[in-house]
Amino acid sequence: MNVFQQLYKSIYSPKDIATFRFQGIGKTIRYIFLLALISILPVALQFISFATSAIDNVRESVEAEFPPFTIENGSLSSDQAEPITLEKEGITIIFDSTGELKEEKLDANDDTIAFLEKSFVVINQGNVQSSSYSLFGDTALTKDGLIELLDSLIDMKWILLPVALFFLYLFTSGMMFLKITLFAIIGVTFANVLKRNVNYRQSFRMTAYSATVSTIFFTLMEMLQTYIPAAPILDWFVITVILYLVVKEIPQKRIRA
Repeated sequence: MNVFQQLYKSIYSPKDIATFRFQGIGKTIRYIFLLALISILPVALQFISFATSAIDNVRESVEAEFPPFTIENGSLSSDQAEPITLEKEGITIIFDSTGELKEEKLDANDDTIAFLEKSFVVINQGNVQSSSYSLFGDTALTKDGLIELLDSLIDMKWILLPVALFFLYLFTSGMMFLKITLFAIIGVTFANVLKRNVNYRQSFRMTAYSATVSTIFFTLMEMLQTYIPAAPILDWFVITVILYLVVKEIPQKRIRA
């Protein structure tokens, strides 16, 4: 049975998942990497869409609608007396050298790129990333210099995007392995309570497949951009319930007379 057949079986059959406890660990590891890949699909698609359109829109806005400015000593300065707010293809672009706007006042629900007095802020799908201008060091960055930098990013985006997604995939895979490692302990506990003959290695294998339903469910919700209250708790609950049902499918230990 290949990993895609196992993926299908793992959606509805605790009995089949129980039989996977005897397979080689290599196959289980490949399956975990598959789950990690599935889980990042919505984020990856949103990231690619946002990044490609954002760089182009920011470059256009900086050239055509931003005033002359300088970023020096960790601060944005210009002669602009009030903040500028632009709407470009669903992305809000903000320029504020006055210090009037603060990061905490930005709407985390809107996709936003903000050049504030002391920091550069990117908001995408509710995730807020803030960077200090001190990253530029002692070098002063002008409007023309930023345009040149953005042109370089546009030329290199099809190299930078895969690299960023690769590191995202590695991080997600690591978190998936950690979660399965911890839940495998719960699987062993269930086995002891239910008097099933299951060691930790077998529990690890079964836990990997028990995470299938939860992973697919939350991936679909992300694609539909549907908010799930207390999502981590629901995730843990689903995995725990399925793992319990899987352990129950294993024959009880034989008691010798």
